[in-house]
Amino acid sequence: MLWAALGLIMVIRLLSAWQEGLAWPAILLATACYLPMVGLLQEWRRPGLAVRSLLLTVLAALYALPFALVGVRWDWLPWPLGVVALCVFRGRPGWALFGLVLVVTDLAGLRLGDGAVDACERTAKTAIDGIIVFSLYALAAMVAQLHATRGELARELLARERRRLDGELRALVGRRLRLLARQAARTLEAGAEDEADGRLEAMVGTARGALADVRRMAGAYRAPALPRPATAVPPDAPIVSPKEAKWALAGVYLCDALVTVFSDLAQFHRPWTVLVMAPIMCAAGAVLLLMRISRRQTALLGLLLVPTAFPLGDLLWELNLFTLLWPFFLGPLFTQYRRRDAWIVAGVLAVPYASLFVYPPPIPNPAGIAASVMSMVVLTWVSYSLIRLSQLVGLLREARRDLAREAVIRERTRVARDLHDLVSSSLSALALRGEACRKLLTSDPVLARARFVELSGLAERVQAELVALATGPAVLRTDDEVAAARSVLESVGVHVEVSVPVTPLPPEVDATLAAVLREAVTNVVRHSRAVTCTIAITSGAGLVCLRVVNDGAGPSGPGSAGLTRPAEPGPSGAGLLGMAERTVGRLSAGPVAQGRFEVVAEFVAGT
Repeated sequence: MLWAALGLIMVIRLLSAWQEGLAWPAILLATACYLPMVGLLQEWRRPGLAVRSLLLTVLAALYALPFALVGVRWDWLPWPLGVVALCVFRGRPGWALFGLVLVVTDLAGLRLGDGAVDACERTAKTAIDGIIVFSLYALAAMVAQLHATRGELARELLARERRRLDGELRALVGRRLRLLARQAARTLEAGAEDEADGRLEAMVGTARGALADVRRMAGAYRAPALPRPATAVPPDAPIVSPKEAKWALAGVYLCDALVTVFSDLAQFHRPWTVLVMAPIMCAAGAVLLLMRISRRQTALLGLLLVPTAFPLGDLLWELNLFTLLWPFFLGPLFTQYRRRDAWIVAGVLAVPYASLFVYPPPIPNPAGIAASVMSMVVLTWVSYSLIRLSQLVGLLREARRDLAREAVIRERTRVARDLHDLVSSSLSALALRGEACRKLLTSDPVLARARFVELSGLAERVQAELVALATGPAVLRTDDEVAAARSVLESVGVHVEVSVPVTPLPPEVDATLAAVLREAVTNVVRHSRAVTCTIAITSGAGLVCLRVVNDGAGPSGPGSAGLTRPAEPGPSGAGLLGMAERTVGRLSAGPVAQGRFEVVAEFVAGT
């Protein structure tokens, strides 16, 4: 859009120079300054200070050269200097330099023989070209920046959400886990069996309390009607157009309206007609700039501008100059209506516009006609481009907000899954081992005390898992989880048979399979009356399969009731839901023959 508008402006300036009767060498000399201007606008090359200074010097020299060779008999408009002032210097310095260029243009016009009206018209045209190129340049740069940084807001909010969740988990669960670690350590120091039994009972109670807190929080993080955290972006935030687009459209419209007024004063010498034109131009400007771009706004612009020029222009000829403002109606027209309908309307409007070239006589030369048509085209293209780029900027901003919201939702879902599948499983294993130790105190006190060390290590592991939870996805190893599963199952009296491949699993599968294995084993311990359990891992043909089978899912046993209920969000079904999420839906779980229960999870290697 930027380069098309710039090319059209250059063509208009060439046609204007041709209309002035300049020879082609002089025309090419007058347009030579466009090359360094284009070089300065090539933002993606990012020229250094030395290169930029050289281009600025060459631009100024090439713009001044035609004055020395052909004088002032050409349509000199210092718009390249205005473009460079706005696009290169940026901000307040750029606008100050741009204002200086306009003031010097007006004063130079008066000095070189222009009348007051002609000098102001020249200044307005310079401002139009400068604002057009700068506005498209600024919006294109904004689109590129938003596209390049579309993930930054998501990363920022994700980091803030992780810090918030970490503080929340430490405050609500960390206290119980710290108490649990102290109780596990004190159990090692217990002397008499009664003292050891009491400390084990307290530790098991703390573990179950922490387990209840963890499950409640996991369910809350998964809840669909989750209260929006303070760090999230409001989902109902409106999509607003950037103010740069509004100001640019206002500037181009105002300058073009001034050109219309100056043309009226210069050509027809009836100043009172400006009093007729001004209210309509002000009303059209208010509709264009204050109303939201919509079909209603486009229709109102059409009712203000089109009938005023034609047919009312037949009654008062000066009103035909409103055709100069038609581009600000055609631009919104092409963005709000179907292309076919917009082209039909544009073709109909071209008829009264073309009539201006044959009445009143004399008929202007071909260069003048071409320059006027190109001016109409470039202003239509600019108004269309400003609106489209403005909409694109709004959509990119909304996309950034959507990415941020999705990142926060995914993070809360991930934390909920890890809370349930990892921390909850570890707490369940700790509670079950504590109860098993209490039973062993009466039958085998020596073995029970030997397992006190395992309780202390498991309590420390639960604390470490909670601390690491908010920093990112858990990194587990299948070998470690197989060993832990064997230990947990044997501690509660379940005979374990394990079959694993000799070669290591692919890294992208290892951690995920370990998490699913931990949850499956926890379900066996919590929900079944299993005597034997088989854990089998197979790998081949790009597929890794985990199969966990236990014999404790009889018709009336709790295993059947616990594992075959639908996997719904919340504490009751979060285990199956978490496993299904980790396997991307490649999970089956249910009772099989001979009172057994089977969980089969498949993982695609290389994804």
